[in-house]
Amino acid sequence: MLSGVDLRELESTAIAGYDLGTLYVAALAKPDGGSARARFQERLSGGAIVKQPQPMLYRIVGTRNGEARALVSVNDGLLAFASGDPSLARVAEAYALRRLKSPTALKGASLSALPAPPADAVAVFYLPGPFPAEWARAAHGLMGGTDALDVVIQGIADASLRVTVTFVGDWPKADARTALEATASDLVTSSTGQLFGLEQIKNVRIVADLHQLTWSAELPGAALVAGLRAATIANVPEMFGEPQAQPTGSPVGPATEPR
Repeated sequence: MLSGVDLRELESTAIAGYDLGTLYVAALAKPDGGSARARFQERLSGGAIVKQPQPMLYRIVGTRNGEARALVSVNDGLLAFASGDPSLARVAEAYALRRLKSPTALKGASLSALPAPPADAVAVFYLPGPFPAEWARAAHGLMGGTDALDVVIQGIADASLRVTVTFVGDWPKADARTALEATASDLVTSSTGQLFGLEQIKNVRIVADLHQLTWSAELPGAALVAGLRAATIANVPEMFGEPQAQPTGSPVGPATEPR
């Protein structure tokens, strides 16, 4: 493990992307932050600046490949890693020291209107608004009136996943439902939808309230996993199911023309 952290054994994780950088937070299953700190220092390019504001609270700052990196370790059980701008890690440190009193992201003005995710959620993705002009036109104009949205993924029976997308905002009720139905149809028939097997979704449900719009459906887990694999490690022909000619001949010599 290059990072000193086994991702399969994390209790919980969070990733937050900002214009200035990205913050990764991980709660370890056991207090093994020392190993992560050592690996982090080893991978820095030009040495590390190590500070210990309190016992069991460390901040390590340095660079790797010309990019600023920072790691905050709390009680050997919580890690906050910042890439791009070390100030993101300083924010995590300030919360650990109880010096920052501003609301957390999920209780801020944008995301606080979203319902709390279910306890059995496998993953939750948050998109805070308001959205810029190029995004506001997306989803048949639905995003223009959206203040925030989240995507909740839950595991259900038969190795399937329930995906729930919740929008909060202010739109005419009929127009919002129509826009969401059209957006879902576009996504299912798109190349992205084909990649993730969205044509296999079932039990689709749309609920439109005055300030909240919810789309939910069930998807075979294998289809989603296969799509994620294709999107991350497969080549373009494999992603879209294009047949590929297999070379013949010796694996160490020049390949002959396909027969």
